[in-house]
Amino acid sequence: MRLYLANRYFVLGVPFFIFAVVVVLSVAILAIIGTMQGFPLSEEVRESTRNNFGVLFSAPGFLVSVGVYAATRNFALALALGVTRRNFWAGTALGFVLTSAVTATTAVVGLGLEYLTNHWFIGVHVFDVHMFGNGDVTLLFVGLFVTAMACLAGGALFGTLFRAYGTVRTVMWGAAIGVAALALLALAATNEARVLAWQDAWGEWLSVSVVAAVAAAFLAGSYAAVRRATV
Repeated sequence: MRLYLANRYFVLGVPFFIFAVVVVLSVAILAIIGTMQGFPLSEEVRESTRNNFGVLFSAPGFLVSVGVYAATRNFALALALGVTRRNFWAGTALGFVLTSAVTATTAVVGLGLEYLTNHWFIGVHVFDVHMFGNGDVTLLFVGLFVTAMACLAGGALFGTLFRAYGTVRTVMWGAAIGVAALALLALAATNEARVLAWQDAWGEWLSVSVVAAVAAAFLAGSYAAVRRATV
């Protein structure tokens, strides 16, 4: 855990700056539109920003890189310091939980600021969006938490697969995971009525549950791989 937190800015601070950039860019785009169409922005334009995907899609690339970094560079140093593989994985997984919690908490704070500023003064929706229940704090926190965990665990999985099996077999594992994902999508498409029924019953929480299951699978896979990984 201490090894994972050696660079606290990297694993805890960057998500804040990523979300800050999303806010700045979102406001800048709407400000440009307002300059052309006039202020205040029309209700139609303001409501269209509820489809903003920036918060969801801005951080995953960085979080995957954190997972890869933790599973590769930190792994060799941990073993050199006499840490067991089990404790290395456990400490890293706890670090992932902390990074995910900070990421989700930052988004919740951003939502609060969004309300306090009346949606960033000009009616821009960044955190108060449809995919997170239009301001549902619990859904925003849990949704981003499990998404961050899935990204971090996915990066760790492929990092440990590389350590354990090398490049070729890692690519093969990646292809196998991709085929499995496509098969599940095909299964969902052939059972559209049932999936829609679940969607009606669960709402956005259905997607959150699926992502949580993916995160759990990635964590289990990384634990299995780290027991075979070499320095």
